[in-house]
Amino acid sequence: MTPDRVEIIQRKLRMLRQFLTDLDSYSTLDTQGRRREHYAVERLLQLLCESSADLGLQLLRLEGHPLAASYREVFAVLRDRLGLPEELASALMDACAMRNLLTHLYDSIDLDRVIGTIEPALEVYGRFERWVRSRVA
Repeated sequence: MTPDRVEIIQRKLRMLRQFLTDLDSYSTLDTQGRRREHYAVERLLQLLCESSADLGLQLLRLEGHPLAASYREVFAVLRDRLGLPEELASALMDACAMRNLLTHLYDSIDLDRVIGTIEPALEVYGRFERWVRSRVA
């Protein structure tokens, strides 16, 4: 692994960690507080998906694999080629489906669903962060 690649991946890991830390600050809010802050939560969910997929692309590039064209494909290729656990790949695909819902502003967004994803997102993206760190250690 070249020093440049390591630095890129480490920088992206720091960003992912910051997004997780920022999202965690909303986990202490009650339902009303979370509903008031739903735009921030939505944005952090989007950033977590995008930064995780970007990390996945960096790993694929590093290993010489073809780059995936969608978020779902990134995690599927990581599963198939680099051993990302099946359950984690599936959970990341589901989490990024929420990002698509938020980004494309479909007719209605269920705020309770959005604010209810804080803890699951912290768990899933935290596991992904640890998996990436174990690959580049």
